[in-house]
Amino acid sequence: MVGQRLAADCQIIAPIESTYWWAGEIQRSEEWLLLMKTTIGRFEELARRVRELHSYEVPQIVAVALVAGTADYLEWIRRETPPASGA
Repeated sequence: MVGQRLAADCQIIAPIESTYWWAGEIQRSEEWLLLMKTTIGRFEELARRVRELHSYEVPQIVAVALVAGTADYLEWIRRETPPASGA
């Protein structure tokens, strides 16, 4: 995602233990949490790419609002995730 400029960076938190409902049963599995920083303008493209690559039928893809950040950090995210050409 970073190489495609869909995310300014990615952080992997692993392993984590997940418990959830799926197919009418409670499931437990070891998973890896991937946090990616992008802009709202690149979110849909990033989500589409994650769905293409992910093995789950319904992967967890959520946007968490960044309500505050230092100006230089937020600018870095914007600079590293420019709009797709033709957009």
